[in-house]
Amino acid sequence: DPTSAVKERVLPYVIRTEKRHAIDAGGKPLFQPRITKLVVIPWKAEHDLQKWLYESVTEYVRDGYNQAMKEKKGYLGFLMILMQRLVTSSSRAIATTLARRLEVLEQPEEQMGQTASLFEEEWPDLDGQGQLESVLNVRLNALRNEKAEVRFLLDLARQVEARGPDARAEALLEWIYTLQNEEAEPDLKLLIFTEFIPTQKMLEEFLTNRGFSVICLNGSLDMEQRVHVQERFAQDVRILISTDAGGEGLNLQFCHVVVNYDLPWNPMRIEQRIGRVDRIGQPKVVRALNFVLEDTIECRVREVLEEKLSVILQEFGVDKTGDVLDSLDAVNIFN
Repeated sequence: DPTSAVKERVLPYVIRTEKRHAIDAGGKPLFQPRITKLVVIPWKAEHDLQKWLYESVTEYVRDGYNQAMKEKKGYLGFLMILMQRLVTSSSRAIATTLARRLEVLEQPEEQMGQTASLFEEEWPDLDGQGQLESVLNVRLNALRNEKAEVRFLLDLARQVEARGPDARAEALLEWIYTLQNEEAEPDLKLLIFTEFIPTQKMLEEFLTNRGFSVICLNGSLDMEQRVHVQERFAQDVRILISTDAGGEGLNLQFCHVVVNYDLPWNPMRIEQRIGRVDRIGQPKVVRALNFVLEDTIECRVREVLEEKLSVILQEFGVDKTGDVLDSLDAVNIFN
């Protein structure tokens, strides 16, 4: 029975070679070393409006989530959790989502109240964009005073966008120039991952306007389009911005720098992202930057990731922290 499949019983029958220990016939490592870095992005004075947006959305989420749980409306709780992640990803992402939510709230009451059975069953397996679409495609009942609150937050989000780039976008630009210098590659290629398509579109505009050649990849592209994007990135395009769904199955050994612009809650997704470039045939040391916005829900995301990595260490004796979060901090986290 399933309970008999414990580690002690299967150990004699399982041979597991960790990626970093794999060697070729000549005894040389099959994979290059990997350096990861957790980048905590501070709030600057010029981003005070964006910080206010984050705090306002957080208050909306807290009240909405508590109300949803009290009234046993779990599907609305899912929406609230996503709102919190969206506002840390980008002002564009939260503005786009608030606009779609307002459209639903302005519909007649009789058209609302539909729910979907997929939430509890499929939710954990969806990426951020998939979760967002699954929630927004359902007409969810309004919370108390929600319409007025969403209008206020949407107006604030649009003000933040109109004022200028987000704190995270500006940090990305600084890191691109820093990496160019450190790697001594003026035409350094970068693979940037984000969970949400609105953030992807914002980054494409932001970087293109600053002279970078950019191409995007997400789950809406068919196989032929994906191959075309990969070929362009291999040739003359410097930056590929991808969602998790878009990045599945890519082999990008010609690039060795990955930026996780926002962090998923599952450490395996981060490993899969970095694995797009950390493959057999990669000639350079792989570098991965993990962006976290200071004093936001992302600090809790980091804690969740560390807890899950701790379980992996306890159950399998494998410390993946250096591979996934931060190479320098790895030795300190679980001591």
